[in-house]
Amino acid sequence: MTKMQNEVKELSDIELIDIYQQDFQADTIGILYKRYVGLVYGLCYKYFNNHHDSEDAVSEIFLILLDKLKIYKITYFKSWLYIISKNYALSDLRKRQILLKEINEEITEGFMENDEEIHLNIKPDDFNSGEDLVRVGLESLKEAQKVCLELFYIQSKSYVQIADVTNFDLKQVKSYIQNGKRNLKIFLEEKGYRNENR
Repeated sequence: MTKMQNEVKELSDIELIDIYQQDFQADTIGILYKRYVGLVYGLCYKYFNNHHDSEDAVSEIFLILLDKLKIYKITYFKSWLYIISKNYALSDLRKRQILLKEINEEITEGFMENDEEIHLNIKPDDFNSGEDLVRVGLESLKEAQKVCLELFYIQSKSYVQIADVTNFDLKQVKSYIQNGKRNLKIFLEEKGYRNENR
């Protein structure tokens, strides 16, 4: 490590932000982020309760910082980062709940077997909530279905935006979302998920 790199690492949060706002070099924020990555991961784990989603959130929050710090002048970075991380986690969970709600509505409309016919394949403590099952269910889908569902529900992208990102045509995007949601509903049913609001 060079003397200059060492000197940069010793700079305060505010000094690193000032440098970044002049040259927009991601490495500068990388140094700053490393100071607090444990805080961000710990906060995300508190909400997601699993390693995979928490690590994904850490990466996404870093990208958010790169954009926001181009615009905003931050005085108390640690406090600001805590709020950004918390809002990201809550927003992500809220979007999963929207997906779960849509599946619940389909189940309520009669797509689920009668209670007498349900065979529970999991113990009650295997998952903390329906949102946990949605996460696991998404991982079980074909990649194209998983990607389209995550972009549509989790990242709130439109069909056109998804097509641009994935290079699928609009018809494929619609099909992957519909089939992915149907397969996710089947997964939930097979795992014995019950809509308690029925």
